[in-house]
Amino acid sequence: MTASKPRVAAVVITPPTFKASGGVSAAIQLTQRIAKLVDSALFLMADHDSETVEDGLRTFRQKARNPLLPLQKFLPRQAVSLAWRADIKSWLRDGRFDIVHFHNPHPPGALKTAAQACLDLHIPYVISTHGFVEFNEFSRGFGAPRWQKPLLEMLVRRPVVHVAQNAARVLMLSPQEAPILTGMGVDPRNLRVISNGVDPYFATTIPETERQRLTRRFALPAEHPLMLFVGNHTANKGLDVLLRALPIMREKAVTVVGGAIRSQEEHARLLADNGMSASDERLLFTDFITREELRALYQTADLFVFPSRADTLPLVVLEAMASRLPVVSTLIGGIPFEVSPDAGILVKPGDPMPLAAALDRLCADESMRKAMGNAGRARVMEVFNWERSAARAGAIYQEILAEKIG
Repeated sequence: MTASKPRVAAVVITPPTFKASGGVSAAIQLTQRIAKLVDSALFLMADHDSETVEDGLRTFRQKARNPLLPLQKFLPRQAVSLAWRADIKSWLRDGRFDIVHFHNPHPPGALKTAAQACLDLHIPYVISTHGFVEFNEFSRGFGAPRWQKPLLEMLVRRPVVHVAQNAARVLMLSPQEAPILTGMGVDPRNLRVISNGVDPYFATTIPETERQRLTRRFALPAEHPLMLFVGNHTANKGLDVLLRALPIMREKAVTVVGGAIRSQEEHARLLADNGMSASDERLLFTDFITREELRALYQTADLFVFPSRADTLPLVVLEAMASRLPVVSTLIGGIPFEVSPDAGILVKPGDPMPLAAALDRLCADESMRKAMGNAGRARVMEVFNWERSAARAGAIYQEILAEKIG
């Protein structure tokens, strides 16, 4: 091993059942760029074993195990997801890596086990903070009842804190995370900022014929502004807040809700609990959408709304901004780092009143929407770049290995 040619293992911790995760997507995109600079391999917890090489990046998928699967009909989905594990230690030992880069903190138990493997093997590790804001405020962001909070502290937050405290560096996605991490007991000298980038795919303008095809595919109306939400239909993303804001709005608008409907029962309960019906003309649920359809939706909508309760640095906000959409979101995590005041309106989370007011303001003012959309596009293209983030990561790896040698 030499300081100039480290062998880097990127390890993504995630249940194999999570098919759409911003943290996982960000990990893969960053690692693809890092692999152009240093010898890199990517490890993913998966539902099958495989090994591939693409553009010089070796990707290993290992079948994860979960002892609670036989009981999944009787247990909450979140409880089952916490039990996923994979044999990462053997892979790290056989690969003889110089440094490990962890991504995604869920399941926290699997992350802690993998980090302990690094400590046992005397391999320094870094961790990017995908999901740290969500997991630091898990009970609030996911609406957990009070009796669950001690259990969530033990099973969710403490393992993440342990891993962060023992990392050679913690790579924050935004400066806003520093107080959270120092509050976890992380040495401020070990904090660095390596933010997400935006996928150039979403910054590419599509032909008008493709937009028209999407309009027909989803029967999108043309007479009212289109407000787009993209994300999981879970409490932390604040979709329920958006549903409660719609009846308060003065302006007539249609909300397109992108993202898979996990179950019809959950979907029906979400609507009923927030006083909405599936036939409401103000709502259009796409269910699962392809990457191509998502890009077309970004370029067809008039504004992007993302009323999150807990998020670290959501990729969908960057994708919307790259598509010249003004953003209405919340003062949570790294979202204020993404959305400058000239690119959108940020409100406090969990309250439908200021959300409705912000949506009304943008729906009523086309010139404001255009100005904010252009400002957001300019900010994303200037600040959020995967190649620059990869170069910073490479420099940090060298910094850590130089310390180890010294």
